[in-house]
Amino acid sequence: MTYFEIGFIFLVASFLIQCFYLFYFSARVAFIKENKSVEKKGITVIICARNENENLKKNLPLILNQKYDDFEVIVVNDRSWDNSIEILNNFKAQYSHLKIVDIPDNKTDNFGKKLAITIGIKAAKNNYLLFTDADCHPLSEYWINEMSKGFQEEKQIVIGVGIYEKEKGFLNKIIRFDTVQIAINSLGYAKAKLAYMGVGRNLAYHQDVYYLNDGFKSHYHVESGDDDLFVNQASNISNTQVIFNSKSMTISKPKKEFKNWVYQKRRHHTTNFKYKKKHKILLGMQYLSALAFYFSVIFSLFSINYIKIGLLLFTVRYLLIIAINFKAFKIMMCKDLLWAFPIYEIILLFCHPIFQINRRIRL
Repeated sequence: MTYFEIGFIFLVASFLIQCFYLFYFSARVAFIKENKSVEKKGITVIICARNENENLKKNLPLILNQKYDDFEVIVVNDRSWDNSIEILNNFKAQYSHLKIVDIPDNKTDNFGKKLAITIGIKAAKNNYLLFTDADCHPLSEYWINEMSKGFQEEKQIVIGVGIYEKEKGFLNKIIRFDTVQIAINSLGYAKAKLAYMGVGRNLAYHQDVYYLNDGFKSHYHVESGDDDLFVNQASNISNTQVIFNSKSMTISKPKKEFKNWVYQKRRHHTTNFKYKKKHKILLGMQYLSALAFYFSVIFSLFSINYIKIGLLLFTVRYLLIIAINFKAFKIMMCKDLLWAFPIYEIILLFCHPIFQINRRIRL
């Protein structure tokens, strides 16, 4: 068997594996329907903020003024040394449904976000909890209403989507593309009853599921993971729902420098090793098959016998990706990135090992 024959086998095998992921996971996102109105739940929105005075000024009113009948907003002021507490007190004078929980900075403790979230949960008056970050804001005044619909039919975890603002520059395109890819992947897996992560910018769950899983106890020593590791351990085949439409998303400002984005990605990737084994296998195969596919296509270009097949499979996969992902990219306002999908995907495939490097290594 020649090298080109082996390359052809890898080409076909990786193509078929990629088709499986496209049709079994990604395609489910294209068919997510908006949930109909259901009985209203009392919702507590929890935001953990540390030195976020400017973001609180800008974003908090967009949450406090949501069109929803029964909700409170808890802001956990997590050891801030700016004037966040003064800003929050000013908001408190205007909004009776705002509750402030202040964690003083004693200059010695180094608690992470998980403690702040835990304290926020204990202060909540409602059982249904909705989480976001201080540097985010909802895209719609009906955000709480849309996310609350996920709790129908005894669901206890609701996975939402958080996107990034469109700005100038190539880095912005990469960040937005990466965010959309992660969203499609996580939503598709969740719809297939294999939820493995959520994002803290837009995540909801019932207090019962938090306490039944001992909160963050199993991964409290890991700095990140208040969102993805919690979902990974607490989700099962029957308790998780996804909400995905233009009214249910949050939006944040992206990193503006490459080194800051890489640092952020490295921090996020510190949780991967704690995922359930089945998730690690599926995600690993997905990544490796995509990498193998591109290498095999490139290898086929050097063979007269296989070049046409390589280009054909590349084109077929490209068209399938556009057809299957078009709706999701449009909803997440990234339709402009879909046409250059292979370019961004290849860049991220080669960035993946960089993200896995210990985040403590300075760039």
